[in-house]
Amino acid sequence: MAFRTRSRGIALAAGALALLGARHAAAQESGLPPAAALAAEYRLTNADGDRVCVLTLSDKPHGRGRAMPARYDLAFDRQACAGAILFSVDIASWSPGPGNAIRLQGAEGGLVAEFTEGVGGTWEALREGDGVYFLVNPHLADPALRAADLVGGWDLAEQAGKPLCRLELTDAEAGSGTFRARLAAGCPARLAALAIDRWRLDDGSLVLLSATGEGLRFAAQEDGGWEKVPPDEGSPLLLSRP
Repeated sequence: MAFRTRSRGIALAAGALALLGARHAAAQESGLPPAAALAAEYRLTNADGDRVCVLTLSDKPHGRGRAMPARYDLAFDRQACAGAILFSVDIASWSPGPGNAIRLQGAEGGLVAEFTEGVGGTWEALREGDGVYFLVNPHLADPALRAADLVGGWDLAEQAGKPLCRLELTDAEAGSGTFRARLAAGCPARLAALAIDRWRLDDGSLVLLSATGEGLRFAAQEDGGWEKVPPDEGSPLLLSRP
């Protein structure tokens, strides 16, 4: 009987150590930031920025807080968001990911969308078969950037230092907070096919719009230029001052 009791004690201790080890491993996931570092209000938008859902990420553990890795509460107007961002109906919690990523998760913890950190307070995600979406923290986006700062000529390129075309951003209003844009004559056919005719600023991002309403979003770069985001979707595009 003593041997059986001792064996049971050893088994319980081993189980406890295994559980602690699993929790420690989860907590030590590479690059995993604390929830408090990312908890804030965000604007969840589509690529064009014309559909918006406001999300508030909390650092309060979701449910009983026993999930590993930990998940956290969030809040948003579900009825309003359902009409703007369809997949928002599946969102029930969130968790931080490596490299300051933000993971939106379903009721059972399944991944709904993973947003990787870009620049200027912007996170981006590509949902397979759906499209590109962005999370924007208005408090981190550049508040000093004005439309007037971008008016003028820009070189459009696929590789840095190798301009292919000239794009003119004007201050002529085109309605709904947009301004007129013009591609110069002689652009390669693949760039001319974009049919860019308008532009606007959206929480620190530059959005180029076509006559069909399709948009390309650009994030500011440290050198003063702009890069299409996400950069690995389709051909890369760069904007720089001549």
